Amino acid sequence: MANVRNPIFSLILTMTAAAGLSVLLSIPVFLFPLLGLPYLELQVFCLAFAAFGVGMIAGRASFLGSMGFAGALIGGFAGFLLFQWIFRPTGWLLWPSGWEFLLALGLAGLCGVGGLSTGKLGVRRVERAIQELPELRRCQRCGTRVGLSARRCWSCKAYLPPI
Repeated sequence: MANVRNPIFSLILTMTAAAGLSVLLSIPVFLFPLLGLPYLELQVFCLAFAAFGVGMIAGRASFLGSMGFAGALIGGFAGFLLFQWIFRPTGWLLWPSGWEFLLALGLAGLCGVGGLSTGKLGVRRVERAIQELPELRRCQRCGTRVGLSARRCWSCKAYLPPI
């Protein structure tokens, strides 16, 4: 039978994955000026695709699309802002001054949309786990099959243990 996790744990897992992956996938953008691609627009364009991919990967940990969106949005915002604050003091100006929060929020929004797109796939896992549950159970006294919500056996009238 498939495991069903706590929804709060899946939200925290989604936020953590989005924050960690957004920092890791932002590092190649740090290398763009060294490769001869100094254009800010190209950096933001490539980082937008990376943000959507981060959200898709992080959203797989959530059960619902709304949780995937919320977790990837919060985690992506924290990760992109952390990345900018780490590399900002070294004199490397990836973003123009004053755009840190705005760009982090925009990239986190793209990350959240990626989490929304794959978070809905988690509902299928829950539905599959519900389908694998037994639909009938047996009376311990006479062995007759009874329904899941039955309190007494219909054959021998014995009380059934709660599920």
